[in-house]
Amino acid sequence: MRFFKFLTITSLFSLTVSAQETIKIPDIGLEEALIALNFDSNGLTGDILESDVKYIVNLNINDAINNKKLTNVNSKIKDLTGIEHFPNLTRLDCSGNEIRKINLTKNTKLTFLNCSDNKIETLDLSNNPELFSISCDYNKLTHLKLGNKPVLRDLYCNNNYLEKLDVTGCTAMKNLDASGNRMGDILINKAVYDQFSEGWYKDGKASFKESSGNVNVINLPTEKTVVDNTVSTPQKPQEKATPTTTVTKPAEAPATESTANYYEKFQQSVVAEYDKLAMSPDYLKSKRIILQQKYDLEPRKLEQWIEKYANFNKVKNAVNPEKNSSIFHSKFKKSTVEEYERLVLNDAYLQSKKEEVQKKYGIKASDFNKWIDLLGNHALKAKTEIPVENAASFYEKFKKSVVNEYENLVLNSDHFKTVKAEIQKKYNITPTQLNEWIRKRSTLKIQ
Repeated sequence: MRFFKFLTITSLFSLTVSAQETIKIPDIGLEEALIALNFDSNGLTGDILESDVKYIVNLNINDAINNKKLTNVNSKIKDLTGIEHFPNLTRLDCSGNEIRKINLTKNTKLTFLNCSDNKIETLDLSNNPELFSISCDYNKLTHLKLGNKPVLRDLYCNNNYLEKLDVTGCTAMKNLDASGNRMGDILINKAVYDQFSEGWYKDGKASFKESSGNVNVINLPTEKTVVDNTVSTPQKPQEKATPTTTVTKPAEAPATESTANYYEKFQQSVVAEYDKLAMSPDYLKSKRIILQQKYDLEPRKLEQWIEKYANFNKVKNAVNPEKNSSIFHSKFKKSTVEEYERLVLNDAYLQSKKEEVQKKYGIKASDFNKWIDLLGNHALKAKTEIPVENAASFYEKFKKSVVNEYENLVLNSDHFKTVKAEIQKKYNITPTQLNEWIRKRSTLKIQ
């Protein structure tokens, strides 16, 4: 009896412990990604074991559907609930999904975050002091809370709906892009601004400002034709005026367009030049000639197929066809012959020949049918059966597959590396910079 009670208590305790050892993962796309990365060992159950999450340090779940490392992921990630319980997470890339909310307040070891190209509206990173790189651009952010960031080097929060931004706690920030927002004031640490502002970008109407006591220092003028070089301390109402404190800045040339706007246009023109070089007419023509000769196609016909099926501007990476064009070409030829045989051996034609033989030899139709079933050519009988797919369907697949093969020939990595190297050298751009510009601005959307 005692043993039974002990066994019962032990079982209940084990069940309780087991329940406590899982973390809910409500988003199926996120769990599929965790399974694909071999982090989630208990399968698609809507949760993950706590013993599994402690090993997750670097989590790359960007562009969940097209990411080659995330096999069998069938939907973009919309919800990151559960990730706040990953205690050792230091790097997170969840860009290119459909995430609306993200809670990282408990991920205090986080050093790298890329949540670009989502639908996030608010982002609180005040409890992540070790972050050195943040990319939250191309979201729907109306609020971004940074707090103290002593090691933050890069902040990309461009193309959102931010109306204000406080980076006073970011004392090591070399790169800032806050353009493409609804920004009024960007509060800054003047010492940091003086040291690093060469790599800071904003919209022309936004202002970098520092609050120090009663003195407001406008570090960069807004877009005006006349620049006011002194800023007075505002007086408190109903108090006796005291001498104002002024900060005098060197005269600056009037500007109708900000540096950030010129930099934006420079990026666009560089990427446009890259696109043009990557898809030069001579290069594309050389790939078309290869396929014309391989499949004995007329140039005009291949052009029509490319115009109808080409997918350059809709994919981020070249997609290898499930089966290559040669296989579909072979099936098309075989299916064409089978279609010919079916036309020759159609039911009406066969019936007419049966009646001709029956009449010639005075045979009953029922007897002749038995003779055919018993002694007839089975191979011939099989050829009269309608296959699952016909020549037209294989020809359609062949055309699509030829265009897919053409795209893969065009989008080979060596060619794009050569073009990138040429652009980088011409404009003295780092590979990281150019890749980021291409990702955001290229009409090709190919990395």
